[in-house]
Amino acid sequence: FRGWLKNVFLGQALLSTGLSYVMATNPDALFGGFALYRDTANMDTSIQVLGFWWWWLFIVPSLRSRRPTGAEKKALDIAFLGTPAISLLSPVVTKDTGIIWFANLAVVAGAYGFAFLAGEEDADDDDNKKQPGWLRFIYKSLDFGSGRERGARQ
Repeated sequence: FRGWLKNVFLGQALLSTGLSYVMATNPDALFGGFALYRDTANMDTSIQVLGFWWWWLFIVPSLRSRRPTGAEKKALDIAFLGTPAISLLSPVVTKDTGIIWFANLAVVAGAYGFAFLAGEEDADDDDNKKQPGWLRFIYKSLDFGSGRERGARQ
């Protein structure tokens, strides 16, 4: 990828982070002027839910689109698996969409912290043979379409 395109994806992730926070905590600020928003029952709740799902739908995929390597790739793989779990399970504990948004932020930040503190491991190292087969399958599935599944990238 070219450097400018990676910067576009990074900018998209940053803008999405701010937009999703407003959507999850105060959708009236963005959509309060629209009649459809005001006249549709529970539209604010739908937008708030979309706000915390934005992590899995747009923010983490935007960061993964930059094709990171090493610890950052591991962090984003963990975040890509962790954010839907938080978004699905958190509403059982709380209905506050702002708290769920921050829980997703904590998962992404925690994934980065874990990956960088655990050190870089290349996906093709023999050390990964120690991981359970199901975990290797999940990580390999996350790379589908990147060329690695066909051995195109060495």
